[in-house]
Formats: sequence, structure tokens, C-alpha cells
Amino acid sequence: MWKQVPRYQAEQVFHIEVPTIGDILEITVVEPFPGAASAGKLFPTLYLLDSRLTLDIVVGTKRLFDIFSGGALPLCYLVAIGYADLDIAGRRFRDYTPTKADLPPGLQQPLPFGTGGAASYLDVLRGEIIPHLERQYPLDPRERVLIGYSLSGRFATYALFSEPEAFGRYLIISPSLWWDRESAFAEEEAWAKSNADLPAKALLIGGDAEETPGGGWRNNLPDEVGLPLKQLTNMRELDRRLSARNYPSLRFKTALIPDGRHVTGFPAAVALGLVEIFAL
Repeated sequence: MWKQVPRYQAEQVFHIEVPTIGDILEITVVEPFPGAASAGKLFPTLYLLDSRLTLDIVVGTKRLFDIFSGGALPLCYLVAIGYADLDIAGRRFRDYTPTKADLPPGLQQPLPFGTGGAASYLDVLRGEIIPHLERQYPLDPRERVLIGYSLSGRFATYALFSEPEAFGRYLIISPSLWWDRESAFAEEEAWAKSNADLPAKALLIGGDAEETPGGGWRNNLPDEVGLPLKQLTNMRELDRRLSARNYPSLRFKTALIPDGRHVTGFPAAVALGLVEIFAL
């Protein structure tokens, strides 16, 4: 006999209206285990962007590692940040890009909300969302991890080069460094000119086949559009630049997923990144 029973939900979902952005964000909070709020300790926090795309993969991988990693992945709260509206494409370009710019040739995407809103979005994370969550949950402010993928990976690089201590740890997966004629490198250069140190732990992960012809949907774009974006070339250039800076406090590593494409490499990047980001 089949009997339906209530499913335990280890997560809470909130909607927050943000006038400075002009939108409603959806915040999902996932406990490390039932009753964690009463455990009498603070937990590291994974702040995951692009939750409509990434949440299920990260939650599932985290649950597996919570059981089998032997503590290599510490027990963490997961805070996933997305949008209440299901139409996320234009919102991603608004919030994850640091500059106003046109799309590169061939990339057809309506931009009803504009571009260049990363500074406002970071202000909301730092000034509203994180303080509220750290008052409500046992989140350790010394152990924040920002996870960004693709366009939200571009946002993560922006945060790294503007306010690195906002999160401390950065898991950056296949970032869209092509945005606005590779403006991320200008941000990196500006930080280097004004600062002798970069106090952060950063893990950059991509797929080693992201510039291999024939990617099709696995790179999310046809070759004639996707290959000129130089996903792999740009990641290697970022690795070269940061490796050469010799910042005393920076702990930085780059890893490539064998045969990884922009889309299909993401689950493997999450599996590697969740453990390696805490090993830095």
C-alpha cells in the first residue's frame, strides 16, 4: 500500500523587495542539518548566485559530500540568491555586469532592464541581505564563500577586485570574462595599481574544452558566437595575472575540468570546487 507522507524540507524560501534594484529577489536558505540553528556554533556560508540555474546541483552535491567527504567540506549553510520572477535572462545581465555595454556580435538577448548594475547588486548583498541573514541564522561572518557561474562568475570577479573582504572566499566557475571587451582585466589592473595585497582565497574553475569547436549546446552558444568570447583563453590570462602578482595574502588556484564544456562542465566544477575552496 502506498502512503504519502510529508517531506522534510531543510530549506526556507523568502522574497525580498529591493527598491534600489527595482526587483524582488528570492532567497533560499538551506540548513546543514536539522536543528543547526540550536547547535550553539557558527557555520560557514555558501552564497550561491544564479539559484534558478544552480541550486539543485549545488544542494545535491553538498548533501553527498556532507555524508562522504569526511569533513573536507565543512558543514555549511547554503544561501541561494535568485529572482522571484521566472524570467531571469535580462535580470542576470542587469545585476551581474559591472559596466554598461552592448552585447558582442551574434549574441541575441533582449536587455529590458539594462546592464551595468553589479555595484548596486553588491551593495544589496553587503548592506541588506547578508546582515539580515547573519542576525537570523548562525552564520560565521569570517567564513563567507561567494559562488558564481558564467555571468554571475563575472560578478564574482568584480566583487573580488572591488571588495575582496566582503566574502573572503570566491568559487568562480567559467566566468564571462568577455563582458565589455574583457573589462575584468582593467579591474584587476586597477586593484593592483592601488593595493599591495589581495586578501582573499579564490578558486577559478573552467572546462578545458570550452574553446574546442563543435561545442553546440554544451557551450550554450554556436561556435561562431561562442568561440570568439575566448572563455578558456581569458581564464588562463586571469590565472597568469594573479599568479604573477605575488600578493602576500592571496590564496589562488586554477583548475580545468577535462573535456569540460561551458554547460556540461558545471556539475564537475561544483564537485571539485566545494572541497577545494576550503583547502586554500
